[in-house]
Amino acid sequence: MSDFSANTDFTAPEPEQLAAFFPGYEIEYLIAAGGMGAVYRAVQRSLERTVAIKILPHEFSADAAFCQAFEAEAKAMARLNHPNLIGVYDFGEVGGMLYIIMEYVHGKSLHHSAHGLAIDSKEVIRLVSGIGLGLAHAHEHGILHRDIKPANILLDLNAQPKIGDFGLARPVERQVQEGEEIYGTPHYTAPEVVEAPHSVDHRADIFSLGVLLHELLTGSLPADDPRPPSQIIGCDPRFDQIVRRATYADPQFRYENAADLVSELQAILVAPAIAPKVARIVTPPPAPNVPRKTGVYKTKKSSGFPVGLVFLLLLLAGGGYYYFKKQQVPPAPPEPAVVAEEPALPKPPVIKEKPVSPIPLPSLDPVNPGEQPSAGEAPAESAFGIVIPSMEEEIGPPVFDVNGFLQRGRSGMQRLAKSPISSHEQAMKANCQNFEGRLSSAIRKLSATKRDAALRVLAADYRQWQAAGYRVPEIVPDAYNEVRELDAIHAPALETQKKLDEALAEELKSFVPAYVSGVQKQINTLRDKNDPNAIKLLEREVRKVNEDPLYFVQAVATGNGTSPSGN
Repeated sequence: MSDFSANTDFTAPEPEQLAAFFPGYEIEYLIAAGGMGAVYRAVQRSLERTVAIKILPHEFSADAAFCQAFEAEAKAMARLNHPNLIGVYDFGEVGGMLYIIMEYVHGKSLHHSAHGLAIDSKEVIRLVSGIGLGLAHAHEHGILHRDIKPANILLDLNAQPKIGDFGLARPVERQVQEGEEIYGTPHYTAPEVVEAPHSVDHRADIFSLGVLLHELLTGSLPADDPRPPSQIIGCDPRFDQIVRRATYADPQFRYENAADLVSELQAILVAPAIAPKVARIVTPPPAPNVPRKTGVYKTKKSSGFPVGLVFLLLLLAGGGYYYFKKQQVPPAPPEPAVVAEEPALPKPPVIKEKPVSPIPLPSLDPVNPGEQPSAGEAPAESAFGIVIPSMEEEIGPPVFDVNGFLQRGRSGMQRLAKSPISSHEQAMKANCQNFEGRLSSAIRKLSATKRDAALRVLAADYRQWQAAGYRVPEIVPDAYNEVRELDAIHAPALETQKKLDEALAEELKSFVPAYVSGVQKQINTLRDKNDPNAIKLLEREVRKVNEDPLYFVQAVATGNGTSPSGN
Protein backbone atom coordinates (compact mmCIF):
# COMPACT_ATOMS: atom_id res chain seq x y z
CA MET A 1 0.00 0.00 0.00
CA SER A 2 1.20 3.48 -0.74
CA ASP A 3 1.93 6.14 1.84
CA PHE A 4 -0.69 8.45 3.29
CA SER A 5 -0.13 12.19 3.50
CA ALA A 6 -2.19 15.29 4.23
CA ASN A 7 -1.72 19.00 3.94
CA THR A 8 -1.31 20.44 7.44
CA ASP A 9 0.24 23.80 6.47
CA PHE A 10 -2.87 25.50 5.09
CA THR A 11 -3.93 28.63 6.97
CA ALA A 12 -7.42 29.90 6.26
CA PRO A 13 -7.59 33.60 5.32
CA GLU A 14 -9.52 35.93 7.59
CA PRO A 15 -12.98 36.90 6.27
CA GLU A 16 -11.75 40.48 5.75
CA GLN A 17 -8.90 39.22 3.55
CA LEU A 18 -11.24 37.05 1.51
CA ALA A 19 -13.80 39.84 1.03
CA ALA A 20 -11.56 41.65 -1.46
CA PHE A 21 -11.76 38.65 -3.83
CA PHE A 22 -15.56 38.36 -3.64
CA PRO A 23 -17.04 41.86 -4.10
CA GLY A 24 -20.48 40.45 -4.85
CA TYR A 25 -20.62 38.69 -1.49
CA GLU A 26 -20.62 39.73 2.13
CA ILE A 27 -18.26 37.29 3.88
CA GLU A 28 -19.78 36.82 7.34
CA TYR A 29 -17.50 34.37 9.13
CA LEU A 30 -15.33 31.25 8.88
CA ILE A 31 -17.35 28.07 9.44
CA ALA A 32 -14.55 25.50 9.47
CA ALA A 33 -10.99 24.98 8.26
CA GLY A 34 -8.66 22.04 7.81
CA GLY A 35 -5.85 20.70 5.69
CA MET A 36 -8.09 20.37 2.64
CA GLY A 37 -9.46 23.95 2.69
CA ALA A 38 -11.79 26.33 4.50
CA VAL A 39 -15.52 27.06 4.36
CA TYR A 40 -17.10 30.48 4.98
CA ARG A 41 -20.66 31.66 5.39
CA ALA A 42 -21.50 34.54 3.06
CA VAL A 43 -24.45 36.42 1.58
CA GLN A 44 -24.77 36.88 -2.17
CA ARG A 45 -25.82 40.53 -2.37
CA SER A 46 -27.59 40.42 -5.74
CA LEU A 47 -29.97 37.61 -4.71
CA GLU A 48 -29.92 38.19 -0.95
CA ARG A 49 -29.02 34.50 -0.69
CA THR A 50 -26.96 32.89 2.07
CA VAL A 51 -24.25 30.63 0.63
CA ALA A 52 -21.18 28.68 1.69
CA ILE A 53 -17.86 29.46 0.00
CA LYS A 54 -15.17 26.80 0.10
CA ILE A 55 -11.59 27.64 -0.86
CA LEU A 56 -8.81 25.13 -1.49
CA PRO A 57 -5.10 25.51 -0.60
CA HIS A 58 -2.79 27.23 -3.08
CA GLU A 59 -1.03 24.03 -4.15
CA PHE A 60 -4.21 22.76 -5.82
CA SER A 61 -4.40 25.74 -8.18
CA ALA A 62 -0.72 25.23 -9.04
CA ASP A 63 -1.56 21.80 -10.47
CA ALA A 64 -2.81 22.32 -14.03
CA ALA A 65 -4.29 18.82 -14.27
CA PHE A 66 -6.17 19.29 -11.00
CA CYS A 67 -7.52 22.67 -12.14
CA GLN A 68 -8.80 21.18 -15.37
CA ALA A 69 -10.45 18.30 -13.54
CA PHE A 70 -11.84 20.68 -10.90
CA GLU A 71 -13.59 22.76 -13.56
CA ALA A 72 -15.09 19.71 -15.26
CA GLU A 73 -16.28 18.28 -11.97
CA ALA A 74 -17.74 21.57 -10.72
CA LYS A 75 -19.75 21.96 -13.92
CA ALA A 76 -21.03 18.41 -13.63
CA MET A 77 -21.98 18.85 -9.97
CA ALA A 78 -23.81 22.11 -10.71
CA ARG A 79 -26.18 20.10 -12.90
CA LEU A 80 -27.19 17.87 -9.98
CA ASN A 81 -30.53 18.70 -8.37
CA HIS A 82 -31.63 16.52 -5.46
CA PRO A 83 -32.97 17.28 -1.97
CA ASN A 84 -30.23 15.18 -0.37
CA LEU A 85 -27.37 16.89 -2.24
CA ILE A 86 -25.96 20.31 -1.44
CA GLY A 87 -26.35 22.48 -4.54
CA VAL A 88 -23.34 24.00 -6.33
CA TYR A 89 -23.80 27.57 -7.60
CA ASP A 90 -20.40 28.71 -8.91
CA PHE A 91 -16.68 27.97 -8.98
CA GLY A 92 -13.44 29.59 -10.05
CA GLU A 93 -10.04 30.81 -8.85
CA VAL A 94 -9.16 33.93 -6.84
CA GLY A 95 -5.87 34.94 -5.29
CA GLY A 96 -4.24 31.68 -6.35
CA MET A 97 -6.97 29.65 -4.62
CA LEU A 98 -9.66 27.52 -6.23
CA TYR A 99 -13.12 28.11 -4.81
CA ILE A 100 -16.60 26.68 -5.04
CA ILE A 101 -19.84 28.41 -3.95
CA MET A 102 -22.50 26.12 -2.56
CA GLU A 103 -25.89 26.01 -0.93
CA TYR A 104 -25.68 26.94 2.75
CA VAL A 105 -27.28 24.43 5.13
CA HIS A 106 -28.45 25.62 8.54
CA GLY A 107 -27.40 22.80 10.83
CA LYS A 108 -24.55 20.59 11.99
CA SER A 109 -22.83 17.64 10.39
CA LEU A 110 -23.82 14.07 11.11
CA HIS A 111 -20.43 13.67 12.78
CA HIS A 112 -21.22 16.42 15.31
CA SER A 113 -24.69 15.01 15.93
CA ALA A 114 -23.98 11.29 16.19
CA HIS A 115 -20.26 10.57 16.66
CA GLY A 116 -19.78 7.58 18.93
CA LEU A 117 -23.53 7.09 19.41
CA ALA A 118 -25.69 4.12 18.45
CA ILE A 119 -28.80 5.63 16.85
CA ASP A 120 -32.29 4.15 16.83
CA SER A 121 -32.56 1.82 13.85
CA LYS A 122 -35.61 3.57 12.35
CA GLU A 123 -33.74 6.88 12.40
CA VAL A 124 -30.72 5.17 10.84
CA ILE A 125 -32.91 3.88 8.02
CA ARG A 126 -34.29 7.38 7.44
CA LEU A 127 -30.85 9.01 7.37
CA VAL A 128 -29.07 6.38 5.28
CA SER A 129 -32.01 6.20 2.86
CA GLY A 130 -31.72 9.93 2.18
CA ILE A 131 -27.96 9.70 1.76
CA GLY A 132 -28.27 6.65 -0.48
CA LEU A 133 -30.82 8.26 -2.76
CA GLY A 134 -28.69 11.39 -3.03
CA LEU A 135 -25.74 9.21 -4.03
CA ALA A 136 -27.88 7.30 -6.52
CA HIS A 137 -28.82 10.61 -8.17
CA ALA A 138 -25.17 11.68 -8.37
CA HIS A 139 -24.12 8.30 -9.75
CA GLU A 140 -26.91 8.40 -12.32
CA HIS A 141 -25.39 11.64 -13.59
CA GLY A 142 -21.88 10.17 -13.66
CA ILE A 143 -20.48 11.74 -10.47
CA LEU A 144 -18.57 9.86 -7.75
CA HIS A 145 -18.29 11.50 -4.34
CA ARG A 146 -15.22 9.55 -3.09
CA ASP A 147 -15.36 10.72 0.53
CA ILE A 148 -18.67 9.68 2.10
CA LYS A 149 -18.40 9.95 5.91
CA PRO A 150 -20.40 11.57 8.74
CA ALA A 151 -18.41 14.81 8.60
CA ASN A 152 -19.52 15.33 4.99
CA ILE A 153 -23.22 14.79 5.71
CA LEU A 154 -25.01 17.92 6.90
CA LEU A 155 -28.35 17.87 8.70
CA ASP A 156 -30.68 20.78 8.00
CA LEU A 157 -33.09 22.27 10.54
CA ASN A 158 -35.52 19.41 9.84
CA ALA A 159 -32.76 16.81 10.38
CA GLN A 160 -32.80 15.91 6.69
CA PRO A 161 -29.39 14.69 5.44
CA LYS A 162 -27.58 16.54 2.66
CA ILE A 163 -24.38 15.23 1.13
CA GLY A 164 -21.75 17.96 1.05
CA ASP A 165 -18.10 18.47 0.22
CA PHE A 166 -18.12 17.27 -3.36
CA GLY A 167 -14.67 18.83 -3.62
CA LEU A 168 -13.16 15.37 -3.98
CA ALA A 169 -15.72 14.18 -6.50
CA ARG A 170 -14.93 13.30 -10.08
CA PRO A 171 -16.80 12.16 -13.18
CA VAL A 172 -17.03 8.39 -13.32
CA GLU A 173 -15.57 8.25 -16.83
CA ARG A 174 -12.36 10.15 -15.95
CA GLN A 175 -9.61 7.59 -15.42
CA VAL A 176 -6.95 8.08 -12.77
CA GLN A 177 -3.55 8.84 -14.21
CA GLU A 178 -0.37 7.12 -13.03
CA GLY A 179 1.13 9.03 -10.11
CA GLU A 180 -2.06 11.03 -9.55
CA GLU A 181 -2.96 11.65 -5.92
CA ILE A 182 -6.04 9.86 -4.62
CA TYR A 183 -8.11 11.40 -1.85
CA GLY A 184 -10.27 9.70 0.71
CA THR A 185 -10.73 8.88 4.39
CA PRO A 186 -9.23 5.60 5.63
CA HIS A 187 -11.68 3.03 7.05
CA TYR A 188 -14.44 4.68 4.97
CA THR A 189 -12.55 4.34 1.68
CA ALA A 190 -13.07 1.19 -0.39
CA PRO A 191 -9.97 -1.03 -0.80
CA GLU A 192 -9.84 -0.58 -4.58
CA VAL A 193 -9.49 3.19 -4.24
CA VAL A 194 -5.94 2.59 -2.96
CA GLU A 195 -5.09 -0.80 -4.40
CA ALA A 196 -6.59 -0.49 -7.90
CA PRO A 197 -7.64 3.14 -8.51
CA HIS A 198 -8.06 2.56 -12.24
CA SER A 199 -10.96 0.18 -11.54
CA VAL A 200 -12.88 2.49 -9.19
CA ASP A 201 -16.52 3.18 -9.99
CA HIS A 202 -19.66 4.20 -8.09
CA ARG A 203 -19.48 1.07 -5.93
CA ALA A 204 -16.66 2.68 -3.95
CA ASP A 205 -19.25 5.15 -2.62
CA ILE A 206 -21.54 2.23 -1.78
CA PHE A 207 -18.73 0.72 0.32
CA SER A 208 -18.46 3.98 2.27
CA LEU A 209 -22.24 4.06 2.70
CA GLY A 210 -22.12 0.54 4.18
CA VAL A 211 -19.43 1.64 6.65
CA LEU A 212 -21.57 4.65 7.58
CA LEU A 213 -24.59 2.39 8.13
CA HIS A 214 -22.59 0.16 10.50
CA GLU A 215 -21.27 3.20 12.37
CA LEU A 216 -24.68 4.81 12.88
CA LEU A 217 -26.19 1.53 14.08
CA THR A 218 -23.41 0.60 16.50
CA GLY A 219 -21.52 3.80 17.29
CA SER A 220 -18.29 2.24 16.00
CA LEU A 221 -16.56 1.62 12.68
CA PRO A 222 -16.28 -1.91 11.25
CA ALA A 223 -12.49 -1.52 11.49
CA ASP A 224 -12.82 -1.04 15.25
CA ASP A 225 -15.50 -3.70 15.82
CA PRO A 226 -15.95 -6.01 12.80
CA ARG A 227 -18.80 -8.00 14.37
CA PRO A 228 -22.19 -7.79 12.61
CA PRO A 229 -24.38 -4.97 13.98
CA SER A 230 -26.95 -7.42 15.40
CA GLN A 231 -24.27 -9.00 17.57
CA ILE A 232 -23.16 -5.60 18.86
CA ILE A 233 -26.51 -3.96 19.61
CA GLY A 234 -29.15 -6.64 19.02
CA CYS A 235 -30.75 -4.90 16.01
CA ASP A 236 -32.68 -6.65 13.23
CA PRO A 237 -30.28 -9.23 11.69
CA ARG A 238 -31.22 -8.04 8.19
CA PHE A 239 -28.97 -5.04 8.82
CA ASP A 240 -26.04 -7.49 8.93
CA GLN A 241 -26.75 -8.69 5.42
CA ILE A 242 -26.99 -5.13 4.08
CA VAL A 243 -23.76 -3.99 5.73
CA ARG A 244 -21.93 -7.11 4.61
CA ARG A 245 -23.05 -6.82 1.01
CA ALA A 246 -22.24 -3.11 0.83
CA THR A 247 -18.72 -3.56 2.24
CA TYR A 248 -17.41 -6.58 0.35
CA ALA A 249 -13.75 -6.09 -0.51
CA ASP A 250 -14.54 -7.19 -4.08
CA PRO A 251 -16.84 -4.52 -5.59
CA GLN A 252 -18.56 -6.99 -7.93
CA PHE A 253 -20.33 -8.51 -4.89
CA ARG A 254 -21.64 -5.15 -3.63
CA TYR A 255 -24.96 -3.55 -4.52
CA GLU A 256 -25.21 -2.51 -8.14
CA ASN A 257 -26.58 0.88 -7.08
CA ALA A 258 -27.31 2.78 -3.90
CA ALA A 259 -31.06 2.70 -4.52
CA ASP A 260 -31.02 -1.10 -4.12
CA LEU A 261 -29.42 -0.70 -0.69
CA VAL A 262 -32.11 1.83 0.25
CA SER A 263 -34.87 -0.53 -0.89
CA GLU A 264 -33.59 -3.29 1.40
CA LEU A 265 -33.35 -0.85 4.30
CA GLN A 266 -36.92 0.27 3.74
CA ALA A 267 -38.06 -3.38 3.70
CA ILE A 268 -37.04 -3.62 7.35
CA LEU A 269 -39.64 -0.96 8.13
CA VAL A 270 -42.52 -2.47 6.15
CA ALA A 271 -41.93 -6.20 6.82
CA PRO A 272 -41.78 -7.92 10.22
CA ALA A 273 -38.45 -9.06 11.60
CA ILE A 274 -37.43 -12.58 10.59
CA ALA A 275 -35.36 -14.79 12.87
CA PRO A 276 -32.16 -15.74 11.04
CA LYS A 277 -31.34 -19.34 10.24
CA VAL A 278 -28.00 -20.67 11.37
CA ALA A 279 -25.65 -20.18 8.47
CA ARG A 280 -21.93 -20.18 7.97
CA ILE A 281 -20.92 -16.88 6.42
CA VAL A 282 -17.68 -16.36 4.57
CA THR A 283 -16.57 -12.98 5.89
CA PRO A 284 -14.70 -10.86 3.33
CA PRO A 285 -11.26 -9.55 4.34
CA PRO A 286 -11.36 -6.20 6.17
CA ALA A 287 -10.51 -2.90 4.53
CA PRO A 288 -6.90 -1.64 4.86
CA ASN A 289 -6.20 -0.41 8.39
CA VAL A 290 -5.06 3.18 7.86
CA PRO A 291 -5.68 6.50 9.66
CA ARG A 292 -9.11 8.19 9.41
CA LYS A 293 -8.23 11.75 8.38
CA THR A 294 -9.08 12.78 4.87
CA GLY A 295 -5.82 12.66 3.01
CA VAL A 296 -3.86 11.82 -0.11
CA TYR A 297 -2.68 8.50 -1.48
CA LYS A 298 -0.15 7.99 -4.29
CA THR A 299 -1.45 5.68 -6.98
CA LYS A 300 0.31 2.55 -8.06
CA LYS A 301 1.28 1.79 -11.60
CA SER A 302 -1.67 1.48 -13.94
CA SER A 303 -3.41 -1.88 -13.83
CA GLY A 304 -5.03 -1.31 -17.21
CA PHE A 305 -8.55 -1.92 -16.03
CA PRO A 306 -11.15 0.51 -17.43
CA VAL A 307 -13.49 2.41 -15.21
CA GLY A 308 -16.80 0.60 -14.88
CA LEU A 309 -19.76 2.59 -16.13
CA VAL A 310 -22.97 1.31 -14.54
CA PHE A 311 -26.40 2.64 -15.50
CA LEU A 312 -28.78 3.22 -12.61
CA LEU A 313 -32.16 1.57 -13.20
CA LEU A 314 -34.94 2.30 -10.68
CA LEU A 315 -37.69 -0.31 -11.13
CA LEU A 316 -40.75 1.25 -9.53
CA ALA A 317 -43.40 -0.87 -11.22
CA GLY A 318 -43.54 -3.37 -8.36
CA GLY A 319 -43.38 -0.74 -5.66
CA GLY A 320 -46.98 0.37 -5.59
CA TYR A 321 -48.30 -3.16 -5.79
CA TYR A 322 -46.82 -3.92 -2.38
CA TYR A 323 -49.20 -1.37 -0.91
CA PHE A 324 -52.22 -2.58 -2.83
CA LYS A 325 -51.98 -6.32 -2.21
CA LYS A 326 -50.19 -8.17 0.57
CA GLN A 327 -48.42 -10.71 -1.51
CA GLN A 328 -44.90 -11.92 -0.78
CA VAL A 329 -42.43 -11.76 -3.61
CA PRO A 330 -40.10 -14.77 -4.03
CA PRO A 331 -36.72 -14.26 -2.32
CA ALA A 332 -33.65 -13.20 -4.27
CA PRO A 333 -30.99 -15.89 -4.99
CA PRO A 334 -28.32 -16.27 -2.30
CA GLU A 335 -25.25 -14.04 -2.48
CA PRO A 336 -22.00 -15.56 -3.77
CA ALA A 337 -20.29 -15.40 -0.38
CA VAL A 338 -23.12 -17.06 1.60
CA VAL A 339 -22.54 -20.78 2.04
CA ALA A 340 -25.94 -21.57 3.65
CA GLU A 341 -29.21 -20.06 2.54
CA GLU A 342 -30.15 -16.84 4.34
CA PRO A 343 -33.74 -15.95 5.38
CA ALA A 344 -36.05 -15.14 2.51
CA LEU A 345 -37.14 -11.52 2.53
CA PRO A 346 -40.01 -9.96 0.62
CA LYS A 347 -38.68 -7.88 -2.23
CA PRO A 348 -39.31 -4.26 -1.21
CA PRO A 349 -40.50 -1.45 -3.43
CA VAL A 350 -37.84 0.83 -4.78
CA ILE A 351 -38.13 3.81 -2.46
CA LYS A 352 -37.70 7.40 -3.46
CA GLU A 353 -37.16 8.91 -0.03
CA LYS A 354 -38.28 11.33 4.03
CA PRO A 355 -40.94 12.87 6.70
CA VAL A 356 -43.30 15.73 6.05
CA SER A 357 -46.75 17.04 6.74
CA PRO A 358 -49.00 16.80 3.67
CA ILE A 359 -49.35 19.81 1.41
CA PRO A 360 -52.86 21.23 2.04
CA LEU A 361 -54.63 20.43 -1.21
CA PRO A 362 -58.29 19.52 -1.90
CA SER A 363 -59.56 15.94 -1.64
CA LEU A 364 -59.52 13.77 -4.72
CA ASP A 365 -61.63 10.93 -3.35
CA PRO A 366 -63.66 9.54 -6.31
CA VAL A 367 -66.23 7.86 -4.08
CA ASN A 368 -66.70 10.50 -1.38
CA PRO A 369 -65.43 13.60 -3.16
CA GLY A 370 -66.07 15.90 -0.20
CA GLU A 371 -66.72 19.54 -1.04
CA GLN A 372 -67.57 19.03 -4.69
CA PRO A 373 -69.28 21.95 -6.42
CA SER A 374 -73.03 21.71 -6.81
CA ALA A 375 -74.77 21.91 -10.14
CA GLY A 376 -74.13 25.18 -11.91
CA GLU A 377 -71.15 26.13 -9.72
CA ALA A 378 -67.64 26.44 -11.03
CA PRO A 379 -65.44 23.51 -9.94
CA ALA A 380 -62.87 24.25 -7.22
CA GLU A 381 -59.37 25.25 -8.18
CA SER A 382 -56.50 23.42 -6.49
CA ALA A 383 -53.33 24.82 -5.01
CA PHE A 384 -51.57 23.82 -8.22
CA GLY A 385 -53.90 25.98 -10.28
CA ILE A 386 -55.82 23.17 -11.99
CA VAL A 387 -59.52 22.43 -11.78
CA ILE A 388 -60.76 19.42 -9.84
CA PRO A 389 -63.66 18.07 -11.93
CA SER A 390 -66.96 16.99 -10.41
CA MET A 391 -68.38 13.52 -10.99
CA GLU A 392 -68.64 12.90 -14.73
CA GLU A 393 -71.36 10.31 -14.32
CA GLU A 394 -73.53 8.84 -11.59
CA ILE A 395 -72.05 5.52 -10.57
CA GLY A 396 -73.86 3.28 -8.14
CA PRO A 397 -72.25 2.13 -4.88
CA PRO A 398 -69.57 -0.54 -5.36
CA VAL A 399 -69.31 -3.73 -3.34
CA PHE A 400 -65.55 -3.38 -3.02
CA ASP A 401 -64.23 -0.57 -0.78
CA VAL A 402 -62.80 1.58 -3.57
CA ASN A 403 -62.42 4.59 -1.30
CA GLY A 404 -60.34 2.72 1.28
CA PHE A 405 -58.32 0.96 -1.40
CA LEU A 406 -57.33 4.20 -3.13
CA GLN A 407 -56.58 5.90 0.17
CA ARG A 408 -54.20 3.10 1.13
CA GLY A 409 -52.55 3.17 -2.28
CA ARG A 410 -52.14 6.95 -2.31
CA SER A 411 -50.90 6.97 1.26
CA GLY A 412 -48.37 4.32 0.29
CA MET A 413 -47.18 6.43 -2.61
CA GLN A 414 -46.98 9.41 -0.27
CA ARG A 415 -44.69 7.52 2.09
CA LEU A 416 -42.44 6.61 -0.82
CA ALA A 417 -42.41 10.23 -2.01
CA LYS A 418 -41.66 11.86 1.34
CA SER A 419 -38.41 13.44 0.17
CA PRO A 420 -39.64 15.37 -2.90
CA ILE A 421 -42.79 16.44 -1.03
CA SER A 422 -40.71 17.62 1.93
CA SER A 423 -38.29 19.45 -0.32
CA HIS A 424 -41.17 21.15 -2.15
CA GLU A 425 -42.69 22.22 1.15
CA GLN A 426 -39.44 23.67 2.46
CA ALA A 427 -38.66 25.44 -0.82
CA MET A 428 -42.16 26.93 -0.95
CA LYS A 429 -41.75 28.19 2.60
CA ALA A 430 -38.40 29.80 1.81
CA ASN A 431 -39.77 31.43 -1.35
CA CYS A 432 -42.83 32.82 0.44
CA GLN A 433 -40.76 34.08 3.35
CA ASN A 434 -38.37 35.77 0.95
CA PHE A 435 -41.30 37.39 -0.89
CA GLU A 436 -42.82 38.62 2.39
CA GLY A 437 -39.47 39.93 3.62
CA ARG A 438 -38.70 41.87 0.44
CA LEU A 439 -42.24 43.24 0.30
CA SER A 440 -42.04 44.29 3.95
CA SER A 441 -38.75 46.10 3.33
CA ALA A 442 -40.24 47.94 0.36
CA ILE A 443 -43.36 48.93 2.32
CA ARG A 444 -41.21 50.47 5.06
CA LYS A 445 -39.98 53.02 2.54
CA LEU A 446 -43.49 54.47 2.19
CA SER A 447 -44.83 57.40 4.18
CA ALA A 448 -45.83 56.63 7.77
CA THR A 449 -49.59 56.55 7.10
CA LYS A 450 -49.40 54.30 4.05
CA ARG A 451 -46.64 52.17 5.59
CA ASP A 452 -48.57 51.26 8.76
CA ALA A 453 -51.75 50.37 6.88
CA ALA A 454 -49.88 48.22 4.33
CA LEU A 455 -47.91 46.40 7.04
CA ARG A 456 -51.12 45.47 8.86
CA VAL A 457 -52.54 44.06 5.62
CA LEU A 458 -49.28 42.20 4.98
CA ALA A 459 -49.36 40.57 8.43
CA ALA A 460 -52.88 39.27 7.79
CA ASP A 461 -52.09 38.21 4.23
CA TYR A 462 -48.97 36.33 5.27
CA ARG A 463 -51.01 34.21 7.70
CA GLN A 464 -53.27 33.26 4.80
CA TRP A 465 -50.33 32.45 2.55
CA GLN A 466 -48.86 30.34 5.32
CA ALA A 467 -52.12 28.45 5.86
CA ALA A 468 -52.33 27.75 2.13
CA GLY A 469 -48.94 26.04 2.12
CA TYR A 470 -46.75 29.14 1.89
CA ARG A 471 -48.10 30.00 -1.53
CA VAL A 472 -47.35 33.39 -3.06
CA PRO A 473 -50.65 34.94 -4.32
CA GLU A 474 -51.26 35.09 -8.06
CA ILE A 475 -52.55 38.67 -7.67
CA VAL A 476 -51.34 40.97 -4.90
CA PRO A 477 -53.87 43.06 -2.94
CA ASP A 478 -54.46 46.71 -3.82
CA ALA A 479 -52.98 47.68 -0.44
CA TYR A 480 -49.51 47.26 -1.94
CA ASN A 481 -50.08 49.34 -5.09
CA GLU A 482 -47.99 52.20 -3.68
CA VAL A 483 -44.88 50.00 -3.59
CA ARG A 484 -42.75 50.97 -6.58
CA GLU A 485 -40.78 47.72 -6.66
CA LEU A 486 -43.89 45.56 -6.43
CA ASP A 487 -43.58 43.91 -9.85
CA ALA A 488 -39.87 43.30 -9.39
CA ILE A 489 -40.61 41.57 -6.07
CA HIS A 490 -43.76 39.67 -6.99
CA ALA A 491 -42.94 38.36 -10.47
CA PRO A 492 -39.74 36.44 -9.52
CA ALA A 493 -41.45 34.90 -6.48
CA LEU A 494 -44.40 33.77 -8.60
CA GLU A 495 -42.07 32.33 -11.23
CA THR A 496 -40.08 30.47 -8.58
CA GLN A 497 -43.31 29.04 -7.18
CA LYS A 498 -44.37 27.85 -10.62
CA LYS A 499 -41.02 26.12 -11.14
CA LEU A 500 -41.23 24.45 -7.74
CA ASP A 501 -44.68 23.06 -8.57
CA GLU A 502 -43.44 21.83 -11.94
CA ALA A 503 -40.39 20.25 -10.31
CA LEU A 504 -42.58 18.35 -7.85
CA ALA A 505 -44.79 17.12 -10.68
CA GLU A 506 -41.70 15.93 -12.54
CA GLU A 507 -40.35 14.17 -9.42
CA LEU A 508 -43.60 12.29 -8.83
CA LYS A 509 -44.05 11.17 -12.45
CA SER A 510 -41.84 8.16 -11.75
CA PHE A 511 -44.40 6.86 -9.25
CA VAL A 512 -47.27 6.76 -11.76
CA PRO A 513 -46.48 3.31 -13.26
CA ALA A 514 -46.43 1.67 -9.82
CA TYR A 515 -49.69 3.32 -8.80
CA VAL A 516 -51.47 2.47 -12.06
CA SER A 517 -50.14 -1.08 -11.90
CA GLY A 518 -51.62 -1.57 -8.44
CA VAL A 519 -55.02 -0.20 -9.48
CA GLN A 520 -55.03 -2.26 -12.67
CA LYS A 521 -54.28 -5.46 -10.77
CA GLN A 522 -57.25 -4.79 -8.49
CA ILE A 523 -59.47 -4.18 -11.55
CA ASN A 524 -58.44 -7.58 -12.93
CA THR A 525 -59.31 -9.18 -9.59
CA LEU A 526 -62.74 -7.54 -9.49
CA ARG A 527 -63.66 -8.76 -12.99
CA ASP A 528 -64.17 -12.22 -11.49
CA LYS A 529 -66.32 -10.87 -8.64
CA ASN A 530 -69.09 -9.17 -10.63
CA ASP A 531 -68.53 -5.69 -9.21
CA PRO A 532 -68.95 -3.40 -12.28
CA ASN A 533 -69.36 -0.18 -10.26
CA ALA A 534 -66.03 -0.66 -8.50
CA ILE A 535 -64.38 -1.44 -11.84
CA LYS A 536 -65.79 1.76 -13.37
CA LEU A 537 -64.49 3.88 -10.49
CA LEU A 538 -61.04 2.30 -10.64
CA GLU A 539 -60.88 2.59 -14.43
CA ARG A 540 -61.74 6.27 -14.12
CA GLU A 541 -58.92 6.67 -11.60
CA VAL A 542 -56.46 5.12 -14.05
CA ARG A 543 -57.75 7.37 -16.83
CA LYS A 544 -57.38 10.53 -14.73
CA VAL A 545 -53.88 9.63 -13.60
CA ASN A 546 -52.73 8.91 -17.17
CA GLU A 547 -54.38 12.00 -18.66
CA ASP A 548 -53.53 14.57 -16.01
CA PRO A 549 -50.13 14.30 -14.22
CA LEU A 550 -51.06 17.04 -11.73
CA TYR A 551 -54.10 15.03 -10.61
CA PHE A 552 -51.71 12.31 -9.42
CA VAL A 553 -49.39 14.89 -7.84
CA GLN A 554 -52.21 16.17 -5.68
CA ALA A 555 -53.35 12.68 -4.71
CA VAL A 556 -49.85 11.70 -3.59
CA ALA A 557 -49.14 15.02 -1.90
CA THR A 558 -52.24 14.78 0.26
CA GLY A 559 -52.33 11.04 0.80
CA ASN A 560 -56.04 11.59 0.12
CA GLY A 561 -57.75 11.31 3.44
CA THR A 562 -54.77 10.50 5.66
CA SER A 563 -55.25 12.17 9.04
CA PRO A 564 -52.48 14.21 10.70
CA SER A 565 -51.89 11.31 13.07
CA GLY A 566 -51.20 9.06 10.13
CA ASN A 567 -54.23 6.81 10.78
